Amino acid sequence: MQYIKKQNTEPADWNNWFTVPPNRRSYDYGADDRSLPDLRLAKSFLINEQHSLCAYCQQKITLENASIEHVTPKEHNKELSTNYFNLVAVCKKQQVLDPLTGNLHCDSTRGSELLPPLIFYSNAQSTDQNLNKYFSAYSTREVVPKHRLDMNTKNQVEAFISQLNLNHSIIKNKRAKDVLTGISIAANSVADKQRYWRAQYTRILLDLGHPFREYLLVYIGPKIGLN
Repeated sequence: MQYIKKQNTEPADWNNWFTVPPNRRSYDYGADDRSLPDLRLAKSFLINEQHSLCAYCQQKITLENASIEHVTPKEHNKELSTNYFNLVAVCKKQQVLDPLTGNLHCDSTRGSELLPPLIFYSNAQSTDQNLNKYFSAYSTREVVPKHRLDMNTKNQVEAFISQLNLNHSIIKNKRAKDVLTGISIAANSVADKQRYWRAQYTRILLDLGHPFREYLLVYIGPKIGLN
């Protein structure tokens, strides 16, 4: 759900991280991933680049619970399977089956499906003036397509949410820990709610590593007049 701002060029050590002993540059992640001794360094770089947030659901990730994900699956384009611009870090080991549907989320439920390109490659995230161009958030903790999207865009946003199962019940419960149990309850104790919500929006906007950051921004934004 977050736009990943990539460098203009791959990291200086990228080719080294994807070199298989004795000295062969790998372009086939599927065949060579177990033979890449420095893969952990590549994953660490991606996690840091994403401010320790899963590229899809935006929960916190670490080296121990994350994996490397292909935006364009290697099944569709093997040559991109070790390309810096095609790799992101996503949550992995902390995933559990949704007790309501029996499904996982993010890369574990997406499989080799192609993601709608509009979402991932367009920097449409929330700013101090405008909310995310594609997503809205409900107090039910659900992520939904933004109102008034044209039909083609709406279909892509719906497909993105569905393919990654971004409304997995466990993910929604984790969102609730901040939105409903934390920020929203605190709002009831302040007199100037508009000022409070503006302060919360600014705080989260500036914290690039805040869990579920974009969800929180599109949830809070309407309370301060953003759309």
